Amino acid sequence: MSKSESKLHGAVARLTAMRAGDDATETYQDWAPDYETDLLGHYGYQAHHIATRALVQQLGNNHVRIADLGCGTGLVAESLREHGYVNVDGFDASAKMLAEAEKKQFYQRLVHVDLTDTSALPTAEYDAAIAVGVFGPGHIGPENLHCFFQPVVSGGVVALYANGMPFVEDDYPAYLQALEREGICRLIRVEESNYMDAIERPGWLVLATRL
Repeated sequence: MSKSESKLHGAVARLTAMRAGDDATETYQDWAPDYETDLLGHYGYQAHHIATRALVQQLGNNHVRIADLGCGTGLVAESLREHGYVNVDGFDASAKMLAEAEKKQFYQRLVHVDLTDTSALPTAEYDAAIAVGVFGPGHIGPENLHCFFQPVVSGGVVALYANGMPFVEDDYPAYLQALEREGICRLIRVEESNYMDAIERPGWLVLATRL
């Protein structure tokens, strides 16, 4: 166990310990009321701000439609609103996380959906999509990365942010390069950063254009 991992507790520790085949849904259901207190208060969570800044730098105006995939309690929408972006729909697999997001009234629409079910996701309806903290064991694997491009129109922008451990161990770059070869996207930036102020917690930002 690394020094950073030893400082984890509660839901964050349980999620970090998950392996292939585990399901994080119940953990998020239980965590929903305390999610933001834990992440922001105890860890100084910054992933939503990092991904949002990268996305808005690529967008031409703040009237675009944005799909927040794996929206949780609405941290991304809150960050987008700080930049003047309010035309945002949220999608998540946890009903209780969506209930917390609804209290903020930052979304035009909230949808309870399995993000790996392409038949349930919109197709080419949004100018941009953003997904933060939804990747890894117990969550969504790299084999489902294509799902996060489906809702976006050709020429639209997709911003993804993933924990660094699964990103490296499960070779997300190889899957992203395969999506490029298949003509699904063009990568703009893939870069590492620390996304928790209180501890060392590496993550990776992926910024891409939908082809």
